[in-house]
Amino acid sequence: MVRVAVLSALVYDLGSYDPATGVIDPVIVVRGELPARAQPFGVDRLYRGPQGVYDESWAILDPAGALVYQHPYGRIALRGQMYEDRFRDQVRRGVTLHSAEDHTLVLLLNDQEVGRVPVFVEAPESAAAAGVIGDALEATLKKSAIIWVTIPQPDGGTVTKPAWFVYQGGKVFVVTGPDEQDLTNIQGADEVTLTARSKDVRARIGEVPASVRIIDNDSDEFDRIAQLGVSTRLNLPDGEAALDRWKDTCTLVELTPQV
Repeated sequence: MVRVAVLSALVYDLGSYDPATGVIDPVIVVRGELPARAQPFGVDRLYRGPQGVYDESWAILDPAGALVYQHPYGRIALRGQMYEDRFRDQVRRGVTLHSAEDHTLVLLLNDQEVGRVPVFVEAPESAAAAGVIGDALEATLKKSAIIWVTIPQPDGGTVTKPAWFVYQGGKVFVVTGPDEQDLTNIQGADEVTLTARSKDVRARIGEVPASVRIIDNDSDEFDRIAQLGVSTRLNLPDGEAALDRWKDTCTLVELTPQV
C-alpha cells in the first residue's frame, strides 16, 4: 500500500469540547479510583494519501503496550494527495483504564499501522494516580507562568481565576490585592483547587487541591518570596518598587498542593 501520511491525530475529552470555538482538551478523563471507566472521548485523525477507499481502525494501548480498546473497522475515502481528509469518532462507553500514565493511539489502514501518538490520561479523583499527577504537576509548574485557581466563595459558589505565581519548594505563592491580580476571597479560604496546563501537551495536568496559608507582610519569608516574584511577574510596571507596593497593599498567599 502506498504510504498514507498521518498529518495529525489526538484523543480528546468530549465533556469539555466546545463546538462553537473548536477548543478541545486532548485527554481521556476518568472519574473515581483506578481502574475506572473512561468518560466519553473523541478521536480525531487527519490523513493525506492516494485517492481511494481504505479499511480503517484505531486502537488504544496501555503503558505496557497491551490492548485497551480497538475501534471496529470502517471504510473511509481519501480524495487524493492534494487533499487533507479529517475523520472523527466518539466513544461513549466500554473503555476501562487501569493507569494514569500515558497510553498510545495506534492508527490502522488496511490492517497496516500508519501512525501512533501519545494519549494523555487525567484521573483527578484517583489516589493511584496521585504520584503521576504530582510529578507532572511539578514539571509543569517549573515551566509555566500562569496557574488557574478555583476559590470557594461565601455564597457557596466558586470563582476560577488565572494567576501568575512563584513556585518554590513544592509550593505555589500568589500575590493578590489592589493594582495586582484579584483572587477573590482567597484569604478566607482554607483550601482551593489548582489547575495547571502543560505547554508541552496542551492539556490540563489534573485538578489538585491545595491548602491556603497567609504569609505575614512583615516577615522575612514575605521579603524572600516577593523578591522572587519581581523576577517572575511579567510586564511589571514598577519594577523593584513593586516590593513596597505589595507589602503595603497586597497579600502573599502560600498554596500547598495536596498530592
